[in-house]
Amino acid sequence: MIQRVRQYFRGDKLTGGNVHNVTCCGRIFEDIIGCYVLGDAGYDSDRYRRDLMSNNNIAVIPGRKNRKIPINYEKKICKLRSRIEMFFGKIKENRRLGMRYDKLDTSFLGFIALASLNIVLKSIIS
Repeated sequence: MIQRVRQYFRGDKLTGGNVHNVTCCGRIFEDIIGCYVLGDAGYDSDRYRRDLMSNNNIAVIPGRKNRKIPINYEKKICKLRSRIEMFFGKIKENRRLGMRYDKLDTSFLGFIALASLNIVLKSIIS
């Protein structure tokens, strides 16, 4: 897991704030094989779904409302996405991470690790 996180934070996989995530999904998820991949309706793209299926991944992405053919997806697994969203919301409570003041990707990753550890320790203690 740590190795995948380090790969993500290399310069070729960390993008700017003005770049939509679906444009670089192919690079981000190329090493992930045989997993459920959760996403919101912003990731609803036929090309992205084909890329995920080529690596034996299962896309758990709800379709957009304007789709002519509705998409079938695992709704029970999609409900778990809210926990992930809440976790990232807690991480962004740290202003330094929400605004990304760090210049280097490695120091940014270090502060994400510290914030994650802080959240986990608070949940264990209380």
